[in-house]
Amino acid sequence: MAEGFVDSTSLDPQTPLSPSDLQLGEDEVDHFPWEESPDELPSPYLLVYNVKPFKDRNRHVFLRGVPIIVHVESIERHLRGFKVRPSTVYLMRITHGDFTWSLKKKFKHFEELHRDLMKHKFKLRVIRPLARLAVPLRREPGVAMAMPALPHQPEWASMRQASSKQKRLEEYLNSLLEKSFYRNYHAMLAFLDVSELSFIQDLGPKGLEGMILKRSGGHRIPGLNCCGRHRICYQWSKRWIVIKDSFLLYMRPTNGVISFVLLFDKGFNVQVGSRETGAKYGVMIENLSRTLIIKCSSYRQACWWKQEITNLAERHGQDFLTDHRFDSFVPARHAVPSRWFVNGSGYFSAVADALNQAKEEIFIADWWLSPEIHLKRPARNNHWRLDVILKRKAEQGVRIFVLLYKEVGLALGINSEYSKRTLLALHPNITVMRHPDHVSSTVVLWAHHEKL
Repeated sequence: MAEGFVDSTSLDPQTPLSPSDLQLGEDEVDHFPWEESPDELPSPYLLVYNVKPFKDRNRHVFLRGVPIIVHVESIERHLRGFKVRPSTVYLMRITHGDFTWSLKKKFKHFEELHRDLMKHKFKLRVIRPLARLAVPLRREPGVAMAMPALPHQPEWASMRQASSKQKRLEEYLNSLLEKSFYRNYHAMLAFLDVSELSFIQDLGPKGLEGMILKRSGGHRIPGLNCCGRHRICYQWSKRWIVIKDSFLLYMRPTNGVISFVLLFDKGFNVQVGSRETGAKYGVMIENLSRTLIIKCSSYRQACWWKQEITNLAERHGQDFLTDHRFDSFVPARHAVPSRWFVNGSGYFSAVADALNQAKEEIFIADWWLSPEIHLKRPARNNHWRLDVILKRKAEQGVRIFVLLYKEVGLALGINSEYSKRTLLALHPNITVMRHPDHVSSTVVLWAHHEKL
C-alpha cells in the first residue's frame, strides 16, 4: 500500500462511500494473465515450493475459474469492559469449490478493506499511466464494473437494521470477489484468511489461517533449546499461520518462506490464558517437540483460535492424537500396496522405475548412500545411475529430499559428507540433511538403521 496516497482519496470512515468508489475505468486491467493461461500454472501441490511474498501481485491463491461465494450467516454482539455500545461481529461462511471455511469480522475490518482497495485503485490510476504500463481492460461477460457502497450503520442499531446491514455486506463482498483486480489484492487475501496453501487438495481441508505474533523459543529437541523457552529472553515476530488437518505451519510474510511445521501428535494440546502462555491474549499450542506461543488481538479471538484448532485436529487428525499398537504414532493401515523382493537386483530395479515416474517429490532415507550406484544392471551406460536419475528428475521440476545417517567418523567410514556434497552439487531442487548432529544433540549411540 502507498501511504502517500491516503490524503488524495476519501478515506474517512465516517464519510459515506459512493457506489462508484471502486469502479474501474475502460483503460484499467481487471484480469491477470496467469488466470487465463493454464500453461503458466505449476502443479497445484508444487505451489508449496512457490509461495511468493505476500504483497506480490502474481500470487496463485484461488482456483482458476472457480467462484468464491460469501454468506454472512449471523451476527454476534459483545460487551467489552465498560462500553455501553456492544461490539458487533459478523460470522461469515465462504465457499470456494470443495473448500469451505468460516470467518469472524467486525465492521471496522470491512472499512479497512475498503480503504485499502481504494488506495490500490488510486495507485493504479496514478502510477501505472506514469509508467506507461496501462493494459486494455478485459471484462468478464455479464459482470458490471460498478461496485455497491459499503453499508454504514451505527453499531447500536436494532437487530432488524443489523440484519439488513448483514445482507448488504454479503452483497458487497460477493461483488468485489467477482473482479480479479480486487480479488487477488493482498489486502483482500488477508481479509479472507487465504494463502497459496489454502486450496491444495493434497494438504487437506481449508483450516484456520491468519497473521499472528509468534514468540521465539519453546523447542524441546536437545541442542535447539534456548532461553526463550524459559520466558527469559525472547522476541515476537509477525508470521502467517496455517492450520491443517494434521499439522500447522507458519510463514514469513516478507518472502513466503515456511519457517516451521508443528505436527499433531500424542502430546498435542491447546491452552488460552496469560497464566498458561505468559502473554496477554496468548494461545499455547504444544506437541512432543515444541511449545509454540502466539498472541492474538483480543481474548475473544484467542478463544476462537483455540476452538477452531481443537475442532480441526479432533475431526481430521484423530489418528495422530491417540495411542496405537506397538506404541506407534499412526494406526495400522490395511490394503496397502506392497511388494516382496528376493534380492537387491529386483529391488533396485523397482526403485529406479519408481524414481523415473516421480512428478512432484522424491524422499530418500538411507544409512549408506553411494551416488554413483547403478540401479539397473548390467549397466551399459549411466542412464540408470542414481545421481544421474536424481539430476534428471530435479531438472524436470521434481523436489528431492535425502536424509542420510551422520556417522561417527572414528567408528564408520561410510563418508556421508561426500554423498551430501555430491548430491547438492547436482541441482538446487535437491536437499540433503545428515542426522543426527552428535555434538549439539548429545546423541551418540543411535542410527537410522532399523530392520523389518
